[in-house]
Amino acid sequence: MESDRAVGEAASSFNDSAEEAEKIDKYRMGAAISFAVMLLVIGIPLWWKTTEVHRAALPYSQIEAMDPSSVTIRMKIWVSASSPTRTSNIIMLLKSSLVDHQVLKVDALPLKMGLDDVTFEVFEKHNSRWLPETLGNLILVEVPSLNGSDILFTNDRIVYFSPNADVNVLARLVKEHLLHDYNLVSKVVSIVSPQNLSVKDDTFLNALRASPSYDVVLTVINSDPEHLAVNWDVASDLRRYFQPLLNQVDDISSHHVKSQWLYLLDLGETPKMDSAGVNVLSFSQLPHIITPLEKRLGSGISKNPCVHLVLYIVGCTQIPLKFLTEPGDYVDSMISPQWGGIQLLNPEPENCENGTVLEPNSKQVIGLFTSQFHSLLGIQQMTTDGVVNVTKRNGPLLRGWELDSLYRTRIVEQITSASLTLQSLSKLLGEIGNIVINEEVASSINLAVDHVYKARQLLDDGKLLEALEFSKSAFSASERAFSDPSLLALLYFPDDQKYAVYIPLFLPIMIPVLMSLKKIYSWMFSRSAIPDVKAD
Repeated sequence: MESDRAVGEAASSFNDSAEEAEKIDKYRMGAAISFAVMLLVIGIPLWWKTTEVHRAALPYSQIEAMDPSSVTIRMKIWVSASSPTRTSNIIMLLKSSLVDHQVLKVDALPLKMGLDDVTFEVFEKHNSRWLPETLGNLILVEVPSLNGSDILFTNDRIVYFSPNADVNVLARLVKEHLLHDYNLVSKVVSIVSPQNLSVKDDTFLNALRASPSYDVVLTVINSDPEHLAVNWDVASDLRRYFQPLLNQVDDISSHHVKSQWLYLLDLGETPKMDSAGVNVLSFSQLPHIITPLEKRLGSGISKNPCVHLVLYIVGCTQIPLKFLTEPGDYVDSMISPQWGGIQLLNPEPENCENGTVLEPNSKQVIGLFTSQFHSLLGIQQMTTDGVVNVTKRNGPLLRGWELDSLYRTRIVEQITSASLTLQSLSKLLGEIGNIVINEEVASSINLAVDHVYKARQLLDDGKLLEALEFSKSAFSASERAFSDPSLLALLYFPDDQKYAVYIPLFLPIMIPVLMSLKKIYSWMFSRSAIPDVKAD
């Protein structure tokens, strides 16, 4: 009996020890499972999520489908001649002469005016009835006679021609001086593949590059204030003679006009006296004049591109001072492409000898600056002859067809630049996967893409002004996205460096957890086998 009792107590003690060991083992395995779950199910996904590069969705397919080298602008030319047959002949001639256009697609149409006697005076009196309803279109009207020429280009979008006019010459002049398709093609080439641009295209490519806004700074330099007293209300005359032009081109870009006075500055180059006793500076010296001068003009005070208009009042010891052109002509001004212009003002002898106050002829001075600004906008000066004449401009304002040409050039430049920028950015973001694309950048890119396509559609519909607004918005949005600083946030922290930083941190934790997985598996397998053993 006692031996049976001892055996029973030993068995009971063994069972208690086994249950205690099993309980401890259960807690230990539970802790291991908890660590594994925390690390594998929560820790690693959380780390992956918090260290991933945020890349908002972009319209890659739409960007890839863009063709920066192809822009189409539709316009209309209405023709009114002395008879329907002559009108049809002129329309056919226009179509054949413009068939080689790559950007401008012209629809030539007959114009029905309903007037018995179409004379220059009658049409000018009632021309508002037939003026093109949208920008960019033209009207060609035959009148019985014109004074001084067979063809007249007006300030509006109307061209008059007489019965004596050669219609072939008329078509050529319209093509070369009013439409400028070749210039538009060259503008596209200068952006997409500038290496293919011919030298002769430089005349219009020297114009200002597209920008939403510019600073126009008129600087008056009195190089000899000790002997010269100058009186000029610059701000008032700028508002009077120059501001109307800026208001006219305000749809293209905004211009902030400023003025300043500088004293005791020279042009940085010593003029040479020629045989005629004139102090001259050659055109080749212009870069050497601008470089030191620009440091004093305050070009860096704004993020906007700056257009400099400099009036240099010549000192008494250097008069007369002139610029010398390559053909050997004396001129008072020079223009520097994409920078601005310099104008010389030589004082009269009495200003130096008697101390008479020098009062510049503001209308003449600003008139010359206006002409330089026209050139910087890309407006080409048209020469007249006995065949064609051009109506004098209304003050500083551009003619209607000049404004149309400027609109087309700027639209083509902005659409092409925006498309090229978007494709470059899309390629960059596709190749470098760790560049952050936040929602603001994505919004700018989507806006630019949308407005590029809208601008193209409006150009195809012949709506020039609306297309200008969308092209300007697309250009600004694409530049804003391309230069966004957030794109560089993780550019210098690629994935291999990320793993190099985090692997030493996770490895000491991962090894014990991974080794415990085998024990966890064995423990769970042995527990599942216990009921079978008991059942046996």
